Amino acid sequence: MIEVRVEIDGLAAAATPNKLSNDFDRLLDQQDAESFVFIPLAEPGKRLRRLANKPTAMARKKAKLPTGDWYDGEFWHKNNRDGEPGVLAFNIRRRQAREISAALGVTQFLWGTTGAPVEQHAVKIFEETKKHDWKIMRRLAFKGLFNMASTVRNIAALPTAVQESQTSMQRFWQLVAVVLGLAITAGAVQSLAVALLGSNASTAWLTSFIKVLFYPFVIPAVLVGVYLRVLARKGEQDSRDFTAAEAENNWHKVAPHLLALWMLCWAAVFLLSSVQSVPGTDFPFLGRTNDVTTSFIVCVWMLLPIANSNNFDTLVRSALETAVAAVVSIFMIKLSLYVTNLLTDTLWGIAIRMLPFDIPERLQQIVNFFINVGAEVFFVAILLGYAWTRTRQQFMRL
Repeated sequence: MIEVRVEIDGLAAAATPNKLSNDFDRLLDQQDAESFVFIPLAEPGKRLRRLANKPTAMARKKAKLPTGDWYDGEFWHKNNRDGEPGVLAFNIRRRQAREISAALGVTQFLWGTTGAPVEQHAVKIFEETKKHDWKIMRRLAFKGLFNMASTVRNIAALPTAVQESQTSMQRFWQLVAVVLGLAITAGAVQSLAVALLGSNASTAWLTSFIKVLFYPFVIPAVLVGVYLRVLARKGEQDSRDFTAAEAENNWHKVAPHLLALWMLCWAAVFLLSSVQSVPGTDFPFLGRTNDVTTSFIVCVWMLLPIANSNNFDTLVRSALETAVAAVVSIFMIKLSLYVTNLLTDTLWGIAIRMLPFDIPERLQQIVNFFINVGAEVFFVAILLGYAWTRTRQQFMRL
């Protein structure tokens, strides 16, 4: 149980996360502000309580705050008798609040606006508590799948979603034409360049560079990511951030647009993979997965850092994280298919020994094909559901 307490110009106010605060509504009205943010000066606990008794250390912490009006306040925990120091400011965007909190070395802060419950936010929005916990990852994956399913049912709202994204269907179709056109052109250019250069040792490095440059995920991911970045930037020009409820309502309008962009990425990846030879995606002991599947997964993960980064530093940090997510995703699919094949071979062996007649090899191949396709579709769907949830978290910037 956390409670925030401040007193400004004789008006005392208290707020609890996930609850409305009439006190802070009056405080916002008094300050003629649209939102507030409260940030602890250190991680809540013994360290923060020790900091309260050291004026010099407090001064060093406050020196890290940007210029502006900052007011002293207190964090109160249910089991603590004393408050812990924090600072409050008005009209601070959540993105800026995350940067300030990170500079202070804390992981959470509180944000609120008039007439809405106070919200508690993590500094790193691309991470979950216990992010390596399989149960949490599975929950996020299935949550994303259900959300995608509801979006598919609502795909008829695509024109409205595009309009709500502050663009037009004409520009959307222009994007489709550019992405697919460049996919076909790049694939043809890559294939032609490789054919002209040949496979001799002196040009092998250049051939490899061209393959990587035109690898299926690059072109659609960059173009669609930049397109999403423009949409996100327009949304950031609003006077304040969305509340959680507002963001949820807005997501229902935006989601069909994002789903259509994912479908565009898949189409571009399919075309690129069809007209060029791509770098191998096989592991010696796990075998090879479908090039389209591999490229599409990487493409989906690449969209996130491009669409949501404000500067080069955040681009690099988020790109590294999404690169790891993409590699893990591909490895998990390969491992899942490898285990599926082992189980299938074992079951066929048992069936052949138990049945009094021979099972045609052609029938075994057909059954194995459908099992492998079904398994790959299933595991790709799980990973895409997880990526959808991550995209939702990133795009809505809560």
